Amino acid sequence: MKTIHSVLRTVALVAAMAAISSGISAQEDDRTPRTLFGKDHDVDHGGWGGPTTHYTNIMGHDALLVGARGGWLIDHGISIGLAGHGLVTDVPNKAYDAHRIAFGDSLRRGSLFRMGYGGLLIEPIIAPLSPIHVSLPIIVGAGGCGYQTFMRRQADEDIYSYGDDYQAFFVVEPGIELEVNVIKLVRFGVGASYRYTTDLDLPGTGKGALRGLNAGFTVKVGRF
Repeated sequence: MKTIHSVLRTVALVAAMAAISSGISAQEDDRTPRTLFGKDHDVDHGGWGGPTTHYTNIMGHDALLVGARGGWLIDHGISIGLAGHGLVTDVPNKAYDAHRIAFGDSLRRGSLFRMGYGGLLIEPIIAPLSPIHVSLPIIVGAGGCGYQTFMRRQADEDIYSYGDDYQAFFVVEPGIELEVNVIKLVRFGVGASYRYTTDLDLPGTGKGALRGLNAGFTVKVGRF
């Protein structure tokens, strides 16, 4: 029995030494360190930018968001960059106006809700070499919103301010887009996204007033 154990220990020791030796030989043959995300080919790099336009609904009103995106394209399959959107349509809120009047403010006309946000853009692309493909953009960032209030201070002039009814918010917006390669340097995408935000704390405004769907299009110009 002792002889068998001795033989087994010897075999195990020889096997371990052989494994170490083969590993050293392999490193000597290939002096390029391997990584978890390594490629057997050179990684292609590109970049792009372009405008975006999206329809959404805020506090029961149709609204238009206009913005821009841009990114660094890595090996055709994922973009990392920045994106931003701003509300360009007037969104009234009678509940907020009633709150101001109740506190003794004399409004010249109805207040308007304003909003904008932006942040980091991460966009994986499915089948990037196909002329028609799918992208999965996600925006993680922050924004600000508030009310533009027109006070009755002078008979012939609108005096407006944002006062204290303004706040920042955190936003995460995942989406999906169907993209078409129009020409070599231009892509056109149509898609939808959902805007998640932290709760709002503004008078006469729902906590989730900014959460909702976007639907629209994106134009990308660059090297893909």
